[in-house]
Amino acid sequence: MGSIIAREGYRILAILLVLTILFYILGLRFIATAFFLFFLFTLYFFRNPRRIHNCGEGEIASPADGKVTEIIEVNGNEYIEGKYNRVSIFMSPLDVHVNRAPEKGRVERIDYRRGKFSLAFKRDIEQENERNYILIKRDGERILIVQIAGFLARRITSYVKEGDFVEKGQPVGMISFGSRVDVYLPAEYGIMVREGDKIKAGLTTLAKKEVKGS
Repeated sequence: MGSIIAREGYRILAILLVLTILFYILGLRFIATAFFLFFLFTLYFFRNPRRIHNCGEGEIASPADGKVTEIIEVNGNEYIEGKYNRVSIFMSPLDVHVNRAPEKGRVERIDYRRGKFSLAFKRDIEQENERNYILIKRDGERILIVQIAGFLARRITSYVKEGDFVEKGQPVGMISFGSRVDVYLPAEYGIMVREGDKIKAGLTTLAKKEVKGS
């Protein structure tokens, strides 16, 4: 399906390429090689694969690539009410870091909060680290995505704004380098993944709405 580069990477890639050429012209081949290798890693890191979700109606797609580190039941917070299941996904520096909408709907609220930069795989960092909340509403249901910066991540980018309508699998933002994404799902959705699973944004079915009486 091809691949494109996330827009956050263009400036960094341009700088690295210029430095590579400059040091090569100056005869500093070792330094030029080092910058070129960093250029290749950055090119790989900021990849944004073109994806078409295969999740059906009533199914929630994963919002992030990475490893499922925790699945717990939580009570509502200032963004959601009632019982929810929270799925935490750790993204290593080798994972695609573009985040995608788990379901189609209207972006009801976006809330960016500054914070610490603790290791993203640690527990209980969702209230301490720098983070961005994206609340999506569809047919009376609310799904909350929380982009959480990690130790290496120093920038969270949101591609959407309040009032936007998003399609399932549509890119909604990015976190640079190792980080974590939490998704809060209404309790009536059965979780289809387990802790330790490797999943793909927009491709892996994270949860499915349970039919009453079945």
